[in-house]
Amino acid sequence: METPQTATTGSILYEKFRIFDSKRYGKTNLLFQDSSRALTLIPEDDQSFTKYLQSSINYIYGIRECPIPAMTLCVTSEQELEKCIKMRTALKAQILKPELICKKMHSHINCMQFIQSGKADIAVFDAGDVYTGGLNYDLIPFMSEVYNLGEPYYYVVAVAKEEDPDTELTYLKGKNTCHTGINTAAGWTYPMALFISNGWIRPYGCDSVRAAAEYFTKSCVPGAISSEYNTGVPYDSMCDLCHGTSYRYCRRDASEDYYGHTGAFRCLVEGGGHVAFMKHTTVMESTGGKRKEWWARNALNDDFELLCTDGTRAEIQEYKRCNLGKVKANAVVTRGGVNYNETQLNAYINLLTYAQQLYGRKDVDAFSFSMFSSPIGHYDLIFQDATRQLQVIPRNKRTYDSYLGSDYMRARRITDCYAGASQVALSIGLLISSAIAIML
Repeated sequence: METPQTATTGSILYEKFRIFDSKRYGKTNLLFQDSSRALTLIPEDDQSFTKYLQSSINYIYGIRECPIPAMTLCVTSEQELEKCIKMRTALKAQILKPELICKKMHSHINCMQFIQSGKADIAVFDAGDVYTGGLNYDLIPFMSEVYNLGEPYYYVVAVAKEEDPDTELTYLKGKNTCHTGINTAAGWTYPMALFISNGWIRPYGCDSVRAAAEYFTKSCVPGAISSEYNTGVPYDSMCDLCHGTSYRYCRRDASEDYYGHTGAFRCLVEGGGHVAFMKHTTVMESTGGKRKEWWARNALNDDFELLCTDGTRAEIQEYKRCNLGKVKANAVVTRGGVNYNETQLNAYINLLTYAQQLYGRKDVDAFSFSMFSSPIGHYDLIFQDATRQLQVIPRNKRTYDSYLGSDYMRARRITDCYAGASQVALSIGLLISSAIAIML
C-alpha cells in the first residue's frame, strides 16, 4: 500500500507501507514480527491452540505444574458458593493451579471440622472464628486481609444516628442493638468486654449472652440462638431485630440480611437499632451513594456518628481516637497441628497471591470477576468488600493466639466461659501426670 505525500514542487510522492516493518515508527515488532516474510493460512482442523502448539504446549504446562492438585474453599451460604464458583472459573481461565474447589457447609464450625479432617482446605474467618478454629481444631491463619490502614487491622466502632442524641455508649440499658454476629470480634467480643470490664452491665460470671439479653431490649446477634455458638440458654430477644426469613432467620452467615459489618449497619439504618457495632470502614463504604441497594440510597456520612468510650460522640472519620479497640483483620486459615503440610500451604499462598494480582481490582463490569467485591444486594462475600489486598502472615505469627494478640485474648476471656478451655484441660492433664510421676 502506498500513501501520497505532497512535495514542495507540487508533485505527489508515494511512500510504500510495509506490513512487516516497524523501524519507521521507532519500535520493533509492532503487530507482526519484523522478521516475518508472509502470512499463511492455518488449516481449519488445526485452528486450536493445542493442535497449533503441538509438543510446545508441554513446556507451558510444565511451568504451571503444581504438586498440589486442588484447594477446597469452604463457604457457608449460597451467595458465597455462587461467588466461589465464579472465582473458580476465573482462575481456571488463567490456568492457575492448584484448582479451586468450592464446598458449602452449614456453618463456620462445620468448615473448621472439614478443614481439620482434610475434606476442605481453607476458609476465610473473622478474628472470632480464627480463635475458635485454632483453639478447638488446630487451624492456623496464613494470609490476612488488609483494609485502608495499610496493615492487617481494623478499628471496632459503635455507630448511632446523628438524630438520636439520647444514645450513648456508657448507658445502653433498654436500647436496641445491632451486632455482626455472636462471638465475632467487632460485633460481640470487644463491645461486650468493654461493657463488662467497666461495670456498665452485670456480667453473670462470663455469660455474655445472658448479660446482653438482660441489658438490651432487642438485638440482632446472628447465631445467638444456635446451639453451635451459644451453648447456654438461648434468648429470643437476641434475634428480635434480625431480618432473615424462614430458616435464614438469625443465621450466622450471609443468608441473614443483618449478618456481618454491613448487615449490622443495615440493621441500624432500617431495622430499628439504636446502635450498631462494626469495623471502622463500614459506614464510609455504605453511604453517599456508594451502595446501590434501596436501604442505603438516602444514607449520608453526616447522618451517623461514632460513640466514644468516654460518653462523647465523634464524626465517622475520627475512628482513630473514638473506637472500642483495634482488631486483627479477617484471615485465611488452613490445617495446622499434626496435619500441617508446608507444601500445601505454599501452594495455597501462591494461588491466592496470583489470584489477587489478576482479580483484586475493584472497578469491574458484568463480564469480569473481582475477589474483593460482592454483587448488588450482597456484601462481604468470602472476602470483606473493604479488602485492598491479601498479605502473607509471618511464620512466627501463624498460630491463632500470636496472630490475634493479647488484647483480643483478654477480651475473649471476659466474654466467653469456655475461652482457653483446651489449654486449661491440657494443663490439668500435665499436672496430674506430673503428680503421678512424683508419687511413683
